[in-house]
Amino acid sequence: MNIPILIFAFIVFAIIIISYSFEKLDFVAISLLFSFIAATVTGVVLGIGINTFVGHIEFEAIIIILSMSVITKIAEDSAILEYLAVKLFKISRGNQRVFFYFICIITTLLAAIITDVVVVLIIAPVVIRLCHFLKIRSGTYLMGMTISINIGSIITPFSSGENIIISTAFGLDTLYFLQNYWIFAFLLLFLTVYLLDKFYLSKEPKIEEQQKRFVIELIDSDVMIKNKTMFFVNAVGIIITIALFAILPALYLTALIAAMILALINKKFTKKSMSELLRDVEWEIIFFFISLYLVVGCLLEAGFREIFVAIPFNVLHPILLSFILLIVVSVMSGAVANTPTALIFIPIVQTLTDTFGFAPLPLYFAFIIGINLGGNFLVQGAACDMMTLKIAQDSGVANLDYKRLAKNGALFALIHIGASTIYLLGISLITMLIG
Repeated sequence: MNIPILIFAFIVFAIIIISYSFEKLDFVAISLLFSFIAATVTGVVLGIGINTFVGHIEFEAIIIILSMSVITKIAEDSAILEYLAVKLFKISRGNQRVFFYFICIITTLLAAIITDVVVVLIIAPVVIRLCHFLKIRSGTYLMGMTISINIGSIITPFSSGENIIISTAFGLDTLYFLQNYWIFAFLLLFLTVYLLDKFYLSKEPKIEEQQKRFVIELIDSDVMIKNKTMFFVNAVGIIITIALFAILPALYLTALIAAMILALINKKFTKKSMSELLRDVEWEIIFFFISLYLVVGCLLEAGFREIFVAIPFNVLHPILLSFILLIVVSVMSGAVANTPTALIFIPIVQTLTDTFGFAPLPLYFAFIIGINLGGNFLVQGAACDMMTLKIAQDSGVANLDYKRLAKNGALFALIHIGASTIYLLGISLITMLIG
């Protein structure tokens, strides 16, 4: 173990996180610069070559993130999400409760496939416009959407950058998530929507019947489809891609092939080449992830894992250890950011399962739940919350400000973590009995 390099790498890690937290700073340039400095210093001191550091970069995760960005862009161009939002309103026949449930459920399911921020960017303005036509306030609908949408991130291994990183590190596929997370995710979703309905939506003014009929007759969801052939081809293509994610174990190959095929098909409709689609990819996030992989590689080469091997975790009861992991990860996700927290805790969880022999299922559950739901304690901790708030402010939504979203977001984060604790207790006991 090299203590000076460990301290140096932690300082670099902190600088990168701080740069990510301030909008005025160029966090990509800072991240790459300091990660290269950390790798250079670590390499010189420990006598390590560049191949070692390249080996710490999970290229499978990077490929999935890149491919899903392309698929998301194609879904945006096809107006699939806008069509779904308007279609759900027409199906609900203007019933507030039914429409509210539809919006919360569909955005949660979409967030399991497409980045939550993109879902908010597309669905939130549609909800605001519909509420404006209906002459009702949209704040409660937006708040319900953004609180529910965070649950979508625990449904699939490719729903978010942190899930991709974790599932790649531990070899978790879609079937694993189906078996171990879907029951909990949907129970949590229906509990959340029920509470939102009972304590918030029920207090909202009712829609006037005449206005409801007028809007239903006025809005035509088919108008949103600019090219019906492109719409249906892409919709079918995305559905097939999701099915293949559930069947094939190699997520990165499935994502890459699906993105390339959809790009080739869409060239005929949009005239956009793959190079043009790649321009819309969030390259800053990808390079940010790469810089974090390099710094975490420095920590591991300096003996980061050895610190936790030396701690007598075996004296802790497995259930207590899972609870501690859930709470610590949740707090760190809210205070720092999801992705850095994930990368720091991956080697810790690996040490707990590989070295100390703790059952992986409860630890993986605590880790993934804490990463995805813990960030909601603060508005700044969840990107989709920040985006919802920005759209609401830009659109002049009267009943959704920072104070309301922060207060209720933190409340539901506590409810979610509390429910997770109960569920974690159950699976821990079952794991002990089976083991």
